[in-house]
Amino acid sequence: MMDMHDALVEIVLRAIKEQYISEKAFYTSQLGITPQSWDRWKKGNQGLKPENMEKISRLFTEYEWMLVQKVCRNATFFPEVKANPVNEYLAIKFHVAQKWVNSGTAELEFKKETEEQIMEHHRKQNTTILIIKNGYDFWSYKDIIELRLPGIIQQQIKTDKPNLLEWFNKNIQDAEFDVKT
Repeated sequence: MMDMHDALVEIVLRAIKEQYISEKAFYTSQLGITPQSWDRWKKGNQGLKPENMEKISRLFTEYEWMLVQKVCRNATFFPEVKANPVNEYLAIKFHVAQKWVNSGTAELEFKKETEEQIMEHHRKQNTTILIIKNGYDFWSYKDIIELRLPGIIQQQIKTDKPNLLEWFNKNIQDAEFDVKT
């Protein structure tokens, strides 16, 4: 039976696959733990130190991490969420991003990691990160969703806001459930 931990593991593994060259690259470079410790954590047989759980949470923005927690909780109550927590997480993430963009309150920008960051952290190459920020007119309170896209996407879109918004609304539905695991 899937519990909150199982849902968390599935979502975390999806984020690692999206961002790192391998699971091993993540747990060795970021957590500094053995393959055995990683496997025991994935199976729910062992916890991780609080600082390592903090590092796992950094696979996500603060807002995304809150969504992860909600999906994990819902996996214990709703069979359809329990069946595929990754799809549930991605669906709500894309839905919220689209709401923000369509409301006109979101800022969109591209972020590309430097070669140094990629090599140093064993990150996947050739990825463009589309950052969607929603501010609330309070200093330092901004919610952020990051969408990792193939690097070529940035060249296809001119970075002025109308083209970026047009691309987002046209293409985001297609990307929504592209969750090959």
